[in-house]
Amino acid sequence: MAAPAKQEMLDNVENAINVRISGGAVQSYSIGGRNLQYIPLTELYKLRDQLKREIAGSGGTTTYASFGNPS
Repeated sequence: MAAPAKQEMLDNVENAINVRISGGAVQSYSIGGRNLQYIPLTELYKLRDQLKREIAGSGGTTTYASFGNPS
């Protein structure tokens, strides 16, 4: 199974944020002595911003350096 593309990861993070802020999930809970803790919203926001920067930076363009003609 291939790793998800950055856009797919961004979509998943944004969905997780939307579910959490709309009250659809809690940060942590315990059932029968087992604990589950989700990623804090602050970390989701950081991850979202990082993925957006990475996607914007990989706009499919090629960059190169020009050093001119050494004459």
